[in-house]
Amino acid sequence: MSANEFITCNQSRLSEYTRMSRTAGSRSDYVQGGGGNTSVKFDAQLMAIKASGYRLDQIAPDQAYAVLDFAAIRKFYENTDPATLADVEAAGSAQAKAATLPVEGLPALRPSVEAGFHSLLDTFVLHTHPIYANLATCSTEGAAIAGQALADIGAGFTFVPYINPGAQLTFSIGQARRNAIQPDGTLPAIIFMQNHGLIVTGPDADTCLALHDEVNQRIAAAFGVSSEDWPNPALAESQPMPGFMSATRWLREKLLKTDWQLEDFTTKALYPDQLVFLSGQVAVANKGSLEQALSSGLMLNDKCTVFRETGEVFYQCARTEAQTIEETLCAILFITGTIRQANRTVVTMNEAGKDFISNWESEKYRKSIAAK
Repeated sequence: MSANEFITCNQSRLSEYTRMSRTAGSRSDYVQGGGGNTSVKFDAQLMAIKASGYRLDQIAPDQAYAVLDFAAIRKFYENTDPATLADVEAAGSAQAKAATLPVEGLPALRPSVEAGFHSLLDTFVLHTHPIYANLATCSTEGAAIAGQALADIGAGFTFVPYINPGAQLTFSIGQARRNAIQPDGTLPAIIFMQNHGLIVTGPDADTCLALHDEVNQRIAAAFGVSSEDWPNPALAESQPMPGFMSATRWLREKLLKTDWQLEDFTTKALYPDQLVFLSGQVAVANKGSLEQALSSGLMLNDKCTVFRETGEVFYQCARTEAQTIEETLCAILFITGTIRQANRTVVTMNEAGKDFISNWESEKYRKSIAAK
């Protein structure tokens, strides 16, 4: 099938898929950089899913997604005991690779590493890393808070303990949904993933978008905040040295008023994307300002330098990558600050989880695409 035939045949759902992806992807409080992913199923076999390393707002009817035989992937996960696999991740990756279908005329892109759990869910799937839902997923009390906040939301939900992204997470999500099945046989449409993010699934794009908004609004309210408390992370071009500066007043104020260490950004990770976007990318200048550093000839070799005394942030990388780092810095300070202000306890990824992400080829690939 050619690209024109594929797009024409699936025009309605591709249009809805594009709208859902771009709507969620346009908000930095829902996704930072290339975080999150979306999918749509066209029939009993074919599914489009966001390509690895691309942003949600890049999705178009002919761009930024891969086409898979989701039925084959679903069959694998529903009929395989992970305990029988010598290497769960390798087996899951092999299934996704084998199920990726070329469409003549469309870019040949690698599907998201989370194609597995998308295959198990409803027609439309919206997965994000929202700063509101992650107040629950990154706090010790989060599961209980989510349970109270969503008690009357009208849709089932489940809370999945931290599992490495990929095949292991897919098996865990499948089991968690089966454990939370409602008396009428309905499976949960809302899935929280500890130290990761939120998934909503439904029969159409509008259902997913509305449910996603409602979940985030309720969790935000439970922690005493709203979308009005989130800034609009922005950059300004730097002169005379090429690069970018943070233009987010909120971030500057938080950096000046919050007790923080470099490790809070680079190694004490709330979720995988923090490691992907910040680890090895950020440095701290403990004395002076950006102007003083530039006038003195000080070499700023890192992609991101934070000036502790002034709260300035300077970037030496492509604008897209700088924007992603800016949004991620804001997200970390927002989540940790809000959790602590609510007298709750921040929970971070464990060492095993961080090691997995740091050494995972799939995340290195995603990072290489996102940095372009």
